[in-house]
Amino acid sequence: MPIHRTLLALTILAATLPAEAQRRRPPRNDGSQAPRTVEESIKAAEEKEREREAELRMGWNDAQDHHFRNQDKATRKRMRQNERRRKRMQQGRQVPWWRRIFGRKNRYR
Repeated sequence: MPIHRTLLALTILAATLPAEAQRRRPPRNDGSQAPRTVEESIKAAEEKEREREAELRMGWNDAQDHHFRNQDKATRKRMRQNERRRKRMQQGRQVPWWRRIFGRKNRYR
């Protein structure tokens, strides 16, 4: 009789092991887990793209600062003036306000 109980106990233990293996494991928090849904994968891709763009932007700004520091004083002044002109042109203001008001009127405009 004790042999039957021992065999029954071993059979039950052996049957529970495959069932335990089928359970879903909890996700790891080390970032290596693949996204489970489409929305999660889209969010992960967008986040990775934002990080890449931020890194590129930082590298660009560092290179620009380094280039600016390598110039002499007159060249830095010229670079600043051209930067201001470029920003003014981007806003659509090619001529300064005082020239628009007090300058000669253009008949052909």
